[in-house]
Amino acid sequence: MSGQGNWFTRLAGVLVERAGRDRRGATLSDLAYTVLDAEMTGLDPERDELLALGAVRMVGTRLLLGASFYQLIRPQRQAWGQSVTVHGIRPVDVVGAPPLEQVLPEFLRFCASSILVGHGVEIDRKFLQRAAARCGLSWPRTYWVDTGRVARWLTSHHGALPEAAADRGRFSLEDLLAAYEIEPPARHHALADALVTALVWQRQLTELAAEGVRTLRDLRLAGLITSA
Repeated sequence: MSGQGNWFTRLAGVLVERAGRDRRGATLSDLAYTVLDAEMTGLDPERDELLALGAVRMVGTRLLLGASFYQLIRPQRQAWGQSVTVHGIRPVDVVGAPPLEQVLPEFLRFCASSILVGHGVEIDRKFLQRAAARCGLSWPRTYWVDTGRVARWLTSHHGALPEAAADRGRFSLEDLLAAYEIEPPARHHALADALVTALVWQRQLTELAAEGVRTLRDLRLAGLITSA
């Protein structure tokens, strides 16, 4: 394995050690989160590739000013089709971007010691794990939270706060932004989507506390966090 691969493995070990500590009793307001979003050439993790990664850091409901990550990624493929109409990233836009092998270790360092949060985050998780495998690396096990899943849980429990009690119907990110009256600076831009998802998670943390979900243990018991 290359020197970079060895460095990545050591860093992954640090993340696993820190994230794997028993924090089940830690309050959600004290925990660190990385809220992330990715743009891809398509939706098949086995065939498609990452084009951009965006993320912001939080501690509890507090967004950390200046703690953000955004990077375009040059994929191996030279062209992609319909996804351009979604995110607007063209082959010419990433011709000078760094490759995945350079971006992924930087992104992992940014995420270190935090719980990963995203909307529909399962697809992001699959792409990140597959991307690591393509680089000959292993994505470390850590905790993941899906804000869409949290929204469905809050609605089904008729939360104590007006926002939680609202019948949101569907649970797309657009639906939640409308429900919380959050105006997105852009859509289908990795950093912009990560930011507005962080604002959704900020509100959900308050609603969860009102429902008695105040610790990592509570979140696990409610089935709202996964380890992968």
